Amino acid sequence: MKIVVAVRCYNEEKNIERFLRGYDFADVIVVSDGGSTDKSLELLSNRDKVKLIHFDQRENLNGEIWNPDNPHINFVLDAAKSENPDWLIFDDMDDVPNYLLREQARGIFEACDKPQVNAFRLYMWGDGHYFPHMNRSFDPAYRSLWAWNPKEINIGADLAQHHGTIIGTAANNLGIDTPLCLLHKSWHPDTIDKKVARYNKLNIHMGRPESFAGEPLPLPEWARE
Repeated sequence: MKIVVAVRCYNEEKNIERFLRGYDFADVIVVSDGGSTDKSLELLSNRDKVKLIHFDQRENLNGEIWNPDNPHINFVLDAAKSENPDWLIFDDMDDVPNYLLREQARGIFEACDKPQVNAFRLYMWGDGHYFPHMNRSFDPAYRSLWAWNPKEINIGADLAQHHGTIIGTAANNLGIDTPLCLLHKSWHPDTIDKKVARYNKLNIHMGRPESFAGEPLPLPEWARE
C-alpha cells in the first residue's frame, strides 16, 4: 500500500519540521512551493520522502503575493496522483495528525473499504487551546476531507471559485472520530492580526476567530502530536 501526501507551501519554515514528523508514516510527501522567500526551500531540500515541485503562478493583490488557490491545489494533487498512490492525503502545512491518528493511519487505510476518509480538525488557538464550536461539538456532519483513494474517486479544486473549493468528494466515506483527530494550528494570538489583514487584502474576508469560532477551550490530553 502506497500513501502519498500532497501539501502546498509558501513561507512555511515554522511548520515544516512539524509537518514532516506528523506524516512520517507516508511513503511520499509531495510539496509544491509557491515561491517561498524564507528558509522553506532549504528545509525541504534533500529530505527523505519529500518530492519538491514548484508552482510559478503569482498574483499581487493589494501588495500581497498570492498563489492562485485552486490552480495550486490542482497542481499539487496532479503531481501526487502521478506517484500512483493507493491513498492520497491532502492537507495544509499547519495541520498534522495527533499521535493516535499518526500511529493508526496505515492500519486504517489498510482496512478501509470506502473510497474516502474524513476526520475532525481541531482548529487551535495558540498552542494549548482549540475551538470546539468549529466542529459543532464533534457533530459527525462536521468531519472534513482528509484522504481518498484516487483510483476510485477524482477529487480536485473548482477552478470557477476563488478560494479552496473542493469538488468530487464522496458521500460514502469512513468517518474517524476523536480521540483520533487532526491538529490545525490555524490561529495564534501573536499573529492573528497580521493574518486577518493579509487575508482581507487577498479578498478572502476574514475576522478574528473569537467572532465566529466560539469560546476556546484547553486541548484535551489526547490532542497532542
